[in-house]
Amino acid sequence: MLPFEWLTYRNPYGYISKVREVAQRLKIKPEWLMMVIWVESKHSSQAENKLSEAFGLIQCLPSTLRRLGYSLGQVRGKFGEWQLEHLVYPYLKPYIGKMNSAYDVYLAIFHPAALGKGDGYVIAYEREKAYQYNKVLDTVYGDRDGKLEVLDVKFFFKKSVQNAVKLHKKLPEYKDKIPFGYELSLY
Repeated sequence: MLPFEWLTYRNPYGYISKVREVAQRLKIKPEWLMMVIWVESKHSSQAENKLSEAFGLIQCLPSTLRRLGYSLGQVRGKFGEWQLEHLVYPYLKPYIGKMNSAYDVYLAIFHPAALGKGDGYVIAYEREKAYQYNKVLDTVYGDRDGKLEVLDVKFFFKKSVQNAVKLHKKLPEYKDKIPFGYELSLY
């Protein structure tokens, strides 16, 4: 079972098959893609960040949508399978061969320039807008040093996924759907 496969009711029309297909074409494990989509949108194809206007499964910014040939109006209402094919795959395609863990897939979406960099690589400093939008990654999950670093992002990602699975194991609607002894692998 893939991580968060128990949530397929949110995208019922062949979503898991499409995740597997896209992951295979990206040469990554489908588990990694499922985890990343959970952290970005909780597998809701209509997830929207009102502050940044990021939208969809991987929270594409309006500028990213334009680069992919779409507007927010064109992708609003599209199911997960469509987004996997038309947004997720083309967005991640340039990073084929560079994504060697769930962390790498997340970094490719969160801040592609950090992909392949060391844990101390600085993504943003406290005075920058990117830091302000993602301050919690440093102040709650990171080392609280006024710098958003790759390691801060990795800690956030890992904790988000672990906490979600732990919570889902306790919820009556999911606990019977999660295999006993189920553990995540980020590599």
